[in-house]
Amino acid sequence: MRNHLRISLSLSRALTLAFLACLCATAPALAKQYMTPAFLAKTPRPMSLAVLPPHAEFIKQQAVMTADMVKEAQALEDEGAIALGAQLQAKGYTVRVLTLKDVEETPGLKALVMTLNSRYDEEWSKILRKPREVKKGRYSVGEDVVKVCSLLKVDGLVVSRVVAVAHSGGRQALTLILSAGRAYAQDYARIGLSVLEGKTGHVEGYFEGVKNCTMSALLNKQAKVMGEAVEDAIDHYPGATEIKVVKNAPEATEAASDETEKPDDAAISDFEAALKGKESKPPAPEPPPAPEPQPETPPTPAAPETQPSPSP
Repeated sequence: MRNHLRISLSLSRALTLAFLACLCATAPALAKQYMTPAFLAKTPRPMSLAVLPPHAEFIKQQAVMTADMVKEAQALEDEGAIALGAQLQAKGYTVRVLTLKDVEETPGLKALVMTLNSRYDEEWSKILRKPREVKKGRYSVGEDVVKVCSLLKVDGLVVSRVVAVAHSGGRQALTLILSAGRAYAQDYARIGLSVLEGKTGHVEGYFEGVKNCTMSALLNKQAKVMGEAVEDAIDHYPGATEIKVVKNAPEATEAASDETEKPDDAAISDFEAALKGKESKPPAPEPPPAPEPQPETPPTPAAPETQPSPSP
């Protein structure tokens, strides 16, 4: 049942996951929060929320290869959803945590969630590169959000993505050798989540958090790891009764500040440069055509047998 809802990676999502891994592997990341002025001022801010089942990728970096750990990713998905529900409820919101069973058994919900997730992944890949645009209300997942919220009778949705990376002993040793002992391959779990408004489908808030940990914790203490990653992400998520009024600065000024702001990590530009380089490479030459079959040489007819001449 779970496999039916785990959407196969599109090119956009595959690149997004690679982008996240590249962003997180180089240095511990700080939590980030981006919210629209309307979200901060509760005009509107969803007060009843449905947490959709998260999507997680667990990647084990080995010395010479990389392995996806599907079962371990499912455990992170389950614990991530539980942590989101509990911590948002603690902030005063009404929260319903949807399980995969809920999605399967609610008439009409499964198809909507699948298309919504696909559409969200497209917007998420944009959010990762320009997260400050969330503050301007530039991102939207569309009418599927409205339909799901109407079906579930909630004001908004929480959609989340998790990426976890663990390094084998061989990979740790290789990193130390290649860096002459100056770098260490950090294991971590990272979560990015969006709050989608139920009447318009707009992304009203985007939150990121990371938990640096060990491979053992990722494998055996998923509840603790995801609980702390979620806590890091929504630390500044306003409480249900909290109202913050943001002074409206001219958009041009904000755009100018965005242009002059240095990226959080040089790995972002490195990744994009590598991607462009990959796209600019000429296609691999096609294999030479197989030689055309030659007509078979007809067999040489056997020589006629010599009959003895009759006696006179």
